[in-house]
Amino acid sequence: MAKRKRNQKVVRMKEKRNPFAGLLLITFAIYLFVLFIQSVTREHVSIYEVTEKQIADDEVLRGIVLRDETLVKSDEAGYINYYVGEGARIGCNTTVYSLDKTGQFADDLSALDMEDIALSEEDTREIRNDIASHRNGFDLSDYQSIVNFKYNIDNTLLQMTTVNLLQKLNKVMDKEEMADSLKLVKSDRTGIISFCSDGFEDFTIDDINKDTFKDTTDNWKQLRSSERVEAGETIYKLINSDDWSIVVPLTKDQYNKVYDKETIPVTLKKDNQRVVAKVSAFTEKSEYYLKLDFSKYMIKYLDNRYLDVEIEFNSADGLKIPISSILEKKFYVIPSEYITKGGDSGGSGVMVLTYKKDGSEETTFVPAEVYEENEDAMVYIDANVFEPGTKIVRGASSGGQTMEVTQIAKLEGVYNCNQGFCEFRKIEKLYENDEYAIVSKDTEYGLSSYDHIILNPDMIEEEDVIY
Repeated sequence: MAKRKRNQKVVRMKEKRNPFAGLLLITFAIYLFVLFIQSVTREHVSIYEVTEKQIADDEVLRGIVLRDETLVKSDEAGYINYYVGEGARIGCNTTVYSLDKTGQFADDLSALDMEDIALSEEDTREIRNDIASHRNGFDLSDYQSIVNFKYNIDNTLLQMTTVNLLQKLNKVMDKEEMADSLKLVKSDRTGIISFCSDGFEDFTIDDINKDTFKDTTDNWKQLRSSERVEAGETIYKLINSDDWSIVVPLTKDQYNKVYDKETIPVTLKKDNQRVVAKVSAFTEKSEYYLKLDFSKYMIKYLDNRYLDVEIEFNSADGLKIPISSILEKKFYVIPSEYITKGGDSGGSGVMVLTYKKDGSEETTFVPAEVYEENEDAMVYIDANVFEPGTKIVRGASSGGQTMEVTQIAKLEGVYNCNQGFCEFRKIEKLYENDEYAIVSKDTEYGLSSYDHIILNPDMIEEEDVIY
């Protein structure tokens, strides 16, 4: 039997296209893209781990030094030879200098034999310290500092050779021809001697104004000189007290931080000397100032009229949290005796007074966590547990004393999320700046180290679950 020939002609079926399927796919793709963009650009709930830190609000300010200073002048003209050094503490009747009317004394001194002077280890160390201090702050453009350094070394050597000079002085004084031309001058008061002057010796706190701080460089004039002095010319300065002060200018914000304080820790930047200063803030012609009072270390800054001072306006040691994490929450304030225990968990709460349909009273236990208890035995409970004006009962059953809840207060706090959901925890600020706050680590019902808190609480509600 012959095979039947297969029909080789293929008839292609027409495809029926559905235009809505493509549109649906495009719409779905756009939707996914929008969701992706939103997830990338949308702000997410951020979590911050609480750590224990110390924050200090320090600022370095330059102030003027005020001391009780007296300029001592020469009664007669002549050549001066000193027998005490810079910074020496002198008493009454201490020989300070000799006045040579003719200039003969200097020649007689040089003509006398004098045994060699041996410097002790302490003397050598003091000179080396002076040199090292000058080297650290050396500036080629500051010629005055070089002059001051020279005089400081001269004064140091003068202190070391005072005894020898006085011995030579006694030998010269034995000469009859020196009796009329050489005069020994003694101090008539106690104090600390200095051979520098800058014209601010009579300057007081009443003279302070904004112009005082326009030029804050030290401009000293050396009073020790080998030249002849005239009668009435200043020959040394005497500081009459160990008490001294530094006055610094403040901004209004700085003034608000210190106006009610009595003491403040400060660091004198010249040698990083840290000390607690008594303080008094004041205003003068709408300008703000702070006076720092000290009772020691004055002798270390004899050659300074202006000093840089680092002031600790605020400092605190506690738990560090971002300012953005802080929120306020409303609370009812009720007497602590209205708090009772109840419910399945035996937690704290209050007994709320309600009425049945027949008008009889009944009490219902409403859980209410205590967030704070103050000195007056008043406790803070969440203002969301019931409506304002609700009556609560003292005790576990009706018939007890009742009160209407109306008093509302606010507490600052953060959302704690250790358990996976938001819980309000109150805080007690010790210090804050624009970015962070230091809060107490000993706050009851508060935070602890390594707690996790919500960084942006405005995006979430209390009791929300954190995914």
